[in-house]
Amino acid sequence: MGLITLLSDYGLRDNTVARLKVRVLRRIKKTEIVDISHLVEPHNILEAAHILRGVYKDFPKGTIHLVMVGSSPQEGGEYICLKSNGQYFLGTNNGLITSVLREEKITGARTLDIRGINSDDEKEILAAAAAHLSDGGKMEVLGPALSSVKRVKEQVPGMSDHAISGNVVYVDRFGTCITNISRAMFTNHAGARKFSVELSRGRSMQRIYDRIADVPQGKLAALWNEEGMLAIAIGKSGGEHIRGSDELLGMKVHDWVRIDIT
Repeated sequence: MGLITLLSDYGLRDNTVARLKVRVLRRIKKTEIVDISHLVEPHNILEAAHILRGVYKDFPKGTIHLVMVGSSPQEGGEYICLKSNGQYFLGTNNGLITSVLREEKITGARTLDIRGINSDDEKEILAAAAAHLSDGGKMEVLGPALSSVKRVKEQVPGMSDHAISGNVVYVDRFGTCITNISRAMFTNHAGARKFSVELSRGRSMQRIYDRIADVPQGKLAALWNEEGMLAIAIGKSGGEHIRGSDELLGMKVHDWVRIDIT
């Protein structure tokens, strides 16, 4: 039984997700479909990449990821299939999938050109490609080799002897602001030196918690999230009387966050 994931900006109000699933299930009788999210901000490629990057490694080899964000041919030009770590990623050549796999080796890349399928029909062409791969079909049959993959410009942390400068790249539903500064980056650069986490909103913290459960209720804190990224959160945020760091401080995507090292 193949495992298929779905990530889209379709939302949940309309029937678009259902129409996609019907097309998949028509072609693959025995499969399990996992909805990663359908609430990505419309056309927000970097938000979608962040969501998928944080979870795809938890899936087994052979998993097929259908990625539909900013996914019309007019926006990406063509539908593609990339292979990495034994998993398949199907979507538009708009830079989203390459952002997800930016630190991974891509072992296969094809443009989707399937006989009898309208190349402008997103749901049909992705469902047909997924069915072929799920049945054990060769990736090479999906279409010609992809000549080039599009990449998107992303914010990259800057480092000096005494600082790591990053940005908020995602705000989750609890109002936690997640940055692009990784724990590995901090450990390798700061070592055992003293540090402080500085926010663009004028706040400073001298501790980074290992998990949100350790943060006292209502306290503003820096912490390492499950993906090993620096996050700014409020202890038990999302409760009836507790706001998230985005609401409390007015933090948003692209705001700077800096770790000063002494």
